[in-house]
Amino acid sequence: MITQEQIKAALLMKRDELNAQHIRREDIAIQKNAESLDDIQQSADRALVLDSLTRNWETNALIAAALSRIADGTYGVCVECDEPISEKRLAALPWAKFCIHCQEHADRASMNYRWDTAA
Repeated sequence: MITQEQIKAALLMKRDELNAQHIRREDIAIQKNAESLDDIQQSADRALVLDSLTRNWETNALIAAALSRIADGTYGVCVECDEPISEKRLAALPWAKFCIHCQEHADRASMNYRWDTAA
């Protein structure tokens, strides 16, 4: 059984790891190149960097929320259905805020939203 102190340490370590990643302005700058293939490559590279920034920001927010739940004694309880989150899930994703059932429901809803807004 993993203790809350071990989970808190893992969360803080992940947060520090994410914060140590530095993105330079040059990584996302838009520059015009003479060659269209260079423009395409730079655009793809920029999209990867922005995707990485977004994932880091989202994970940092989930980590902060998990640390808050540890502090207020609600860590390990699904924020949607108030059922316990499995220890196995928390070991894999210590920042998980949903039980697996609610996470699947949220993923489906998110996927439907993306398809609806893309149309």
